Amino acid sequence: MIKKDIFKGKIKEQLKAAARDRLYGFVMADDLKVANNLKVTSKMIRGGVVNATRMVKEMRANHGLGVVETLVLGQAYIASALLTATLKGKDRIRINIQCSGPVKGIDVESNVFGEVRGFLKNPLFSTQCSGKESDLSSLFGAGFITVTKYLEEARTPYSGQIVLEYGNLAMDLANYFVQSEQTPTAFNLSVAFDSKGEVTGAGGLFLQAMPGADKNSVADAEDSLKKIGSIGEKIALGVDPKELVMESFHTLEPVFLKDYRVEFFCRCSEEKMQGHLASLPQDDIKDILEKGPFPVEIMCHNCNTLYRFTRADIEKMKK
Repeated sequence: MIKKDIFKGKIKEQLKAAARDRLYGFVMADDLKVANNLKVTSKMIRGGVVNATRMVKEMRANHGLGVVETLVLGQAYIASALLTATLKGKDRIRINIQCSGPVKGIDVESNVFGEVRGFLKNPLFSTQCSGKESDLSSLFGAGFITVTKYLEEARTPYSGQIVLEYGNLAMDLANYFVQSEQTPTAFNLSVAFDSKGEVTGAGGLFLQAMPGADKNSVADAEDSLKKIGSIGEKIALGVDPKELVMESFHTLEPVFLKDYRVEFFCRCSEEKMQGHLASLPQDDIKDILEKGPFPVEIMCHNCNTLYRFTRADIEKMKK
């Protein structure tokens, strides 16, 4: 992967931004049970909160996106990053949307290491809109959302799919978890921009009720989540994600369990792309050598990195 340098060589700024982009996993809402004459307390709601500002900025730069495209794909990146809090081992998760609206679709995946990559199926959709679209839901139109989990311990991926009902990623993802996994879940996803259309803050929060969670606690958590507003705007103002959780859900006594970096990152490389070319039938390689044009260009759709191969490179593959 080759990232575009949004920091213009300023290493100190780059490191500071990288340090701020983190996901914090937590649990909250006590549930008191008595077992063998012992009182046992457990937290019945889990969640995650993330500052993803650098991630969204780098994603935008690599994919060359406009404001609306950055908002749509940025929210998908944030959601995918948040869902890594539910993974373990070498698990990864993929969110795929296929739709009839100008967006056409989204494909984003993340892994347990906090690495997120993915793309819009129509990265120029805002320039192709008719002007009749009044909100994001009209940009999606009819379609499906599919969530696939690639679990280290499972032989085959687990995948579930539902119809898009809202054209709002936070609401459609919440609906997916209720319908497909019977797990009440809520999301807050936001990207904030300044008057020039530059990203000033990006972040999100998700909550998930565990089986047997107290309904009143779940309702309190949902109400508190709705009152938070734009997390992206709060991050732009310097609000710390952990403090935001502690303040917003203080009656449910949140306890933080883990935190780790999140990053726009793709494991593509020149060597891997060269391997794909080399695996072509010899007749195809011969045809490339005869007709060109050179250099041969291969684009990774997940990160928009362009790899170029000269005639000499292709000749080596033929040998």
